[in-house]
Amino acid sequence: MVKFVKIMSALALVGTISLTGCAGFGVYKIDIQQGNLVTQDQVAKVKPGMSRIDVRNTLGTPLLQDVFHQDRWDYYFSDDRSTKYGPFGREKERFQVTVVFQGDKVTRVDGIASAVEILTGGGDRRKTPDAKPPGAPPPKS
Repeated sequence: MVKFVKIMSALALVGTISLTGCAGFGVYKIDIQQGNLVTQDQVAKVKPGMSRIDVRNTLGTPLLQDVFHQDRWDYYFSDDRSTKYGPFGREKERFQVTVVFQGDKVTRVDGIASAVEILTGGGDRRKTPDAKPPGAPPPKS
């Protein structure tokens, strides 16, 4: 009887371990994009001495405008998506650009921006064959 209990305990332990190893298999996780994507081309246009309105026209509305740090605008973007490996692989990208003002003029720009515009088809991941960006002229015949 004691031998039977040990065998059943061992089988239950092996079954539990094998099931927990497959816990993530087949679970769908949605792709999540948050924030403002700012590219390196856009950041290169921001120069010291530019006004807040010019920065807003170039980079867009900042994600964070802290009440306690009114001379700092933060542009943050994160992209969390699955890879070709399904639930076993996630690809995460994070970019943050900070624009610091003194009064109404830019004093410095810090951070890392995206190399390409990944939201509208500029990057390899978003590029689909036979797709044209919105507002593009028709193909030449």
